[in-house]
Formats: sequence, C-alpha cells, structure tokens
Amino acid sequence: MLTLKGEHIFLRPFEPEDLEFIYQIENNEALWELSSTQTPYSRYLIKQYLENAHRDIYEVKQFRLVICRKEDEKTLGLIDIFEFEPKHHRAALGILIVADEDKGKGYGTEALQLLCKYC
Repeated sequence: MLTLKGEHIFLRPFEPEDLEFIYQIENNEALWELSSTQTPYSRYLIKQYLENAHRDIYEVKQFRLVICRKEDEKTLGLIDIFEFEPKHHRAALGILIVADEDKGKGYGTEALQLLCKYC
C-alpha cells in the first residue's frame, strides 16, 4: 500500500514473526506507565492477539502498525490508534520507537504523517 511508505520508513500490519518483538515491548515495565498495562503478558496471549490483529477498527476500537526502516527493513517500533470512538470523531494515538539509537531521527514524525495520510 503506497500510502504507508515514506521516505525513510514504512508501516505494515503485524506478522506472526513479530511475536518476540511484541512480547518484549508489552513486558517492558519501563513502558507500562505509557500504557494501561499493569501485568505481564504471556507469549500465548500475544500470539492470540497477533492472530486477531486483522480485525476491523470499528470492532476492536484499535489499529496498530509496525514501523520499519526502508533501508534494511529493521523493525523500529509501533504506531497505533486506540480508544477509537467514531460517533464522537475521536481517538488516542501512540507512537513507540524502541531502541534509543533510533530515537530522535524523525521516524516517529514520519510514521505519524503516514498514518494521518492513510486515515
């Protein structure tokens, strides 16, 4: 999908191979203050989540994509729309660039621009 490809990054849906990446993020206690997470997730629960990630935003009130660098397809982080309320025309947005060495390079900004264009 061309709207999800930018100059330096692209956004893609979850793949089964993302299990360990998501597991590490969801169980990183340092990130829990940014989300509503209060307890760790098992690999089994993450696998189930990934199997259902294709469901419609109107049904699950969430839309998550993986942020990847175009140059080498490295998985950089996540961007998601959550608490989607179509009736009131509002939603929350989250962006996470995982590795410190990838922060401050404009990846999050570009991901936000791509997602806005897509929406």
